[in-house]
Amino acid sequence: MAKVLTTEARVANFIIDGLLKQVGLRKTDLANPEYRLPHVLVLRLIERAASLVGDASYGLRLGASRDTRDRGLLGFLLLNSPTLMDGMTNLQRYSRVVGEGENLEIERNGAHVVLRFREADPALRALRHNSDFIAASVVRGCRDLTRQAISPIRAEFIGEEPSAKVEYADILGCPIRFGAEWDALVYSEETTRLPAKGADDKLLRVLEEACQKIIGPIAKVHDLVHEVRRLIVERLPRGSANIDAIADELNMGSKTLERRLAERGQSFSALLDATRYNAAKHYLEETDMRIAQVAYMAGYTEPAALVRAFKRWTGTTPMKFRDSAGCSGRAP
Repeated sequence: MAKVLTTEARVANFIIDGLLKQVGLRKTDLANPEYRLPHVLVLRLIERAASLVGDASYGLRLGASRDTRDRGLLGFLLLNSPTLMDGMTNLQRYSRVVGEGENLEIERNGAHVVLRFREADPALRALRHNSDFIAASVVRGCRDLTRQAISPIRAEFIGEEPSAKVEYADILGCPIRFGAEWDALVYSEETTRLPAKGADDKLLRVLEEACQKIIGPIAKVHDLVHEVRRLIVERLPRGSANIDAIADELNMGSKTLERRLAERGQSFSALLDATRYNAAKHYLEETDMRIAQVAYMAGYTEPAALVRAFKRWTGTTPMKFRDSAGCSGRAP
């Protein structure tokens, strides 16, 4: 990103040496292919460049302006994935190719697929232009992959709504929510099934091997919580989100799974309970499903079980929660 920023036409009108000095970088740092720029300095650079240009939509414009083929290894990996869902999965799987600073998660939530991202360091999550840049880059990548003018259902950002006008609707093409826990792009599940145009299976395998060599062996323990949460979401409507079934799918015993989750400060029962809460809350807020249907999607066999659980989570009933304008539950 740093090289793109310092060659971008509007920023180039300023004294580049001075801009780099303000964030602790030198031209020689950008010229050295072996030097990996500190993540925090790159973020400072985009924020400072936006300030110099005086453009409230700077991060969005920068992300949307770059062809995905110009984004290096990850860009070509995305474009050669069989479907949009495969492309998103590959972004999540190999995001460490470009650095360790960003966390990415994918969640299938009924008719929606949510791609969440945020800085690993909480202190860096308020940097708006970085969030805007990533969101616009992903939206552009999804359009380049499908060769269709697709847009998310909505986008969410951790920061508060900016006071200046930002061209979210024009660039992302969707409604925006602010004050979220994660930055996120929400796509319809149907959209994520769109095929890639011109994808090359043989090239994809070569690219995956190259990414794997860069990031090294996959740390299964590190990703275990995310994987368990994903499997719970998939299995809730089928009534099979139990530890034995999920442990079997992960090729381990249930006791081993519980022990490895404990090493991560988690437990299966807590993950199941939290995932059920999030699923129920989502369907109550975002759909007009009957309570019996919401109960089914959250993995309960009868509405009464959902009502009891929802009272424990929020202190109110599902219907009252849905009817209360602007109310929000507390996660277990």
